[in-house]
Amino acid sequence: MRDGKQRRKIKFHIIIFFALIFCLGCKQEKTVIEETPPMAEQAVEQFTITETEEGKLKMVLESESAIIDETKKEAVLKLPRVKFYKEGEYVSTLVTESATINLETYDVFGHGKCTVDTANNEHLQTTDLQYNAKKNIVFSKNNVKLTRQDEIVYGKGFEADTDLEKIIIKKQRVELNKKI
Repeated sequence: MRDGKQRRKIKFHIIIFFALIFCLGCKQEKTVIEETPPMAEQAVEQFTITETEEGKLKMVLESESAIIDETKKEAVLKLPRVKFYKEGEYVSTLVTESATINLETYDVFGHGKCTVDTANNEHLQTTDLQYNAKKNIVFSKNNVKLTRQDEIVYGKGFEADTDLEKIIIKKQRVELNKKI
């Protein structure tokens, strides 16, 4: 558990480090000396973060951009894509319009349209999805549609592991033998 927190802190510091290198690498033609307040926000463009556990892939996060606010201890991502792995094997991909990541817990709050596609060709659609990093689950209280090979399940709210192997859909309605 402690190693996971240390790795997350290291990853966060790596993001900060690259953001600083990017900012320091920019040349200015004029040097203007003035006192500026310390910045609490930093921006990062086109990045990928990879998380491993015992040498095996656990997660890969890609995003167009992120604004990191150290005072709030959160990062706001634009068009993030998260690929989840179990024991190094690909299990699913989460895509959302935008997301807020708590930099202390690494919980993710997906905003807008959210989808989860699994290695078993299952497709889940909802809005405002959340990921609890400690429990390794995704959930939402909003309408949900789960499309599988022989059925479509509709519901209001769900909770599942990241590969949708164990899933609870509330207030569900099932359509069987639909040609998808």
